[in-house]
Amino acid sequence: MKPIFLHLFLLTLLTFSAGFSFAQQNPIEALDAEKLKGKVEHDLVVAQDGSGHFRTISEAVKAIRVYLPKPITVYIKAGIYEEKVRIDGTLTHVTFEGESPETTVISYGDFAAKDNMGTFETYTLQVLGSDLIFKNLTIQNTAGPVGQAVALHAEGDRLVFENCRFLGNQDTMFASGEGSRQLYKNCYIEGTTDFIFGSATAFFENCTIHSKADSYITAASTPAWVQHGYVFMNCKLTAAEGVSKVYLGRPWRDYAKTVFVNTEMGAHILPAGWQDWGRESARATVFYAEMNCRGAGANTERRADWTHVLDPKELEKYQKPAVLSGFGRDADFYGNRWFGYEKDSSFNLEASFLKDQKNFPQIKAVQLSAGPELEVFENQVYRKLGSRELKLDVFKPKDPKEPLPGILLVHGGGWRSGDKIVQRSLAIRLAELGFVAVPVEYRLSPEAHYPAAVQDVKEAIRWIKTHAAEFGLDSSRVAISGSSAGAQLATLVGMSDLPVHEGRTELKASSDVQAIVNMDGVLAFHHPESAEGKVAADWLGGYYEQIPEIWDEASPAYLASPRLVPMFFINSQYPRFHAGREILEAKLQAADIPFRVHTFPKTPHPFWLYDPWFEKTIELLTGFLNDIF
Repeated sequence: MKPIFLHLFLLTLLTFSAGFSFAQQNPIEALDAEKLKGKVEHDLVVAQDGSGHFRTISEAVKAIRVYLPKPITVYIKAGIYEEKVRIDGTLTHVTFEGESPETTVISYGDFAAKDNMGTFETYTLQVLGSDLIFKNLTIQNTAGPVGQAVALHAEGDRLVFENCRFLGNQDTMFASGEGSRQLYKNCYIEGTTDFIFGSATAFFENCTIHSKADSYITAASTPAWVQHGYVFMNCKLTAAEGVSKVYLGRPWRDYAKTVFVNTEMGAHILPAGWQDWGRESARATVFYAEMNCRGAGANTERRADWTHVLDPKELEKYQKPAVLSGFGRDADFYGNRWFGYEKDSSFNLEASFLKDQKNFPQIKAVQLSAGPELEVFENQVYRKLGSRELKLDVFKPKDPKEPLPGILLVHGGGWRSGDKIVQRSLAIRLAELGFVAVPVEYRLSPEAHYPAAVQDVKEAIRWIKTHAAEFGLDSSRVAISGSSAGAQLATLVGMSDLPVHEGRTELKASSDVQAIVNMDGVLAFHHPESAEGKVAADWLGGYYEQIPEIWDEASPAYLASPRLVPMFFINSQYPRFHAGREILEAKLQAADIPFRVHTFPKTPHPFWLYDPWFEKTIELLTGFLNDIF
């Protein structure tokens, strides 16, 4: 191995295992940015005192390999970095993380009139690359009130700025770029005139926007064909002492779009709210709107008559996923939504019980507790995707005499909600009856589109087989069971060996299972009996009319070369939840693969959660598996 690459290899191991805390306590050998230009693909530390790989951020940027094969982090230790930093479009999948916005500062002082450089060259930090994250930093332009002087110039796509401060005066932040999507979360932005301007689609979440002079906050230049421009959600508008005449925005170009939602507006916001920059064409084309705002400056009664007050029913249009989603382009390196997600907990045992009790007053929710005869291993991490950890639980009998058959349990919730805890009672009873029962967490549609969930569950199968000895599992006897949306997912996982469903893995165990139990889960999305619409589209990334090939690829009944194993279909009274079953039955019968069907009449959809069906479901399920195994 050549010395330079051995050197890089050792530093990679050192940095990945160390992280930021190590860098603060232990010196790291400095690197030569010129010699390593475009070669580095491991985490880096920047420190002005020489305790990192580089003393400047620009040196670190220069050293990083273009179009990285996997994400890295540049940790920036406390200090005021007086440098003009440019991140080219070839730099992707990097997180730049400071210690805190108060202590880690990137600072420069260029301005438009200086050597006639013009507005767009005055930046302190210019970001042209995509899939980049910035955390715990201050970016400031120190030129003062001398005209246009940009702190941040951002034009890349899928950019995230979290817990950052942007300090300047006129034109502090150029959030621009045709097709650019940018997220600002928990940030502080200050300036005087048009201090948030440009053509990007940008979502400002829980940000403080501080006006230092009587002037304008935004100057959007949204292209006519773009649905969203600037959206401020749950923000706070403040002002310096003596500032009392501030407009929410004016249009730098026609068709500008800016919306404030659930935002606190101080008394410095003028009653008219918006200004047209003296152009009649702008009045006819711009879209300026507010919704559910509060504070002394939020009264909309005297707003400019060419602006809008939105109906709360329109709120979903301005939520983060609706604003920042792009067709087929939402996934980061790990398959997660690049702009993050909010966990949907609407599907749970309590909510389901309250809903179903209205039509089935006799039901009782089943909530079992594990007894002393069982061993329980909770929240075992089976997959790491960047900072995201996916977990599963293991329920098993204590001290089994021989390895036991296993069953993975996949919860439902419309592919967007639910939790592995909903499968807990099933797991406890199955463990009591001699199975290694494993409820599995997987990524839901608010977090990641299909096929992420399929890949997650397949990885869970590999992981539990890899740890078979630890849990007393017979890895040659593994079944998978799912309920509702989880049943569709479990069936697809058990039947498919398509590369798109297998995903990336370092585990050598197979994701194959020996049996499938489908509890009221659809088997074909596009089918006369199927009623799956928006929830399926949210998971699959579009409606059938947009992506018919994906809807078919995710339908177990439509797999061209399915892996057929014994199956048990346990259904409620509703036909929509077994759409496509007859297609699979025919395939299983033709291949002489055993299968069973049982329908509970006059039952709610999630019958497995309640008495009087819980114990019968367990009896049917274990009877089937015992016959197979």
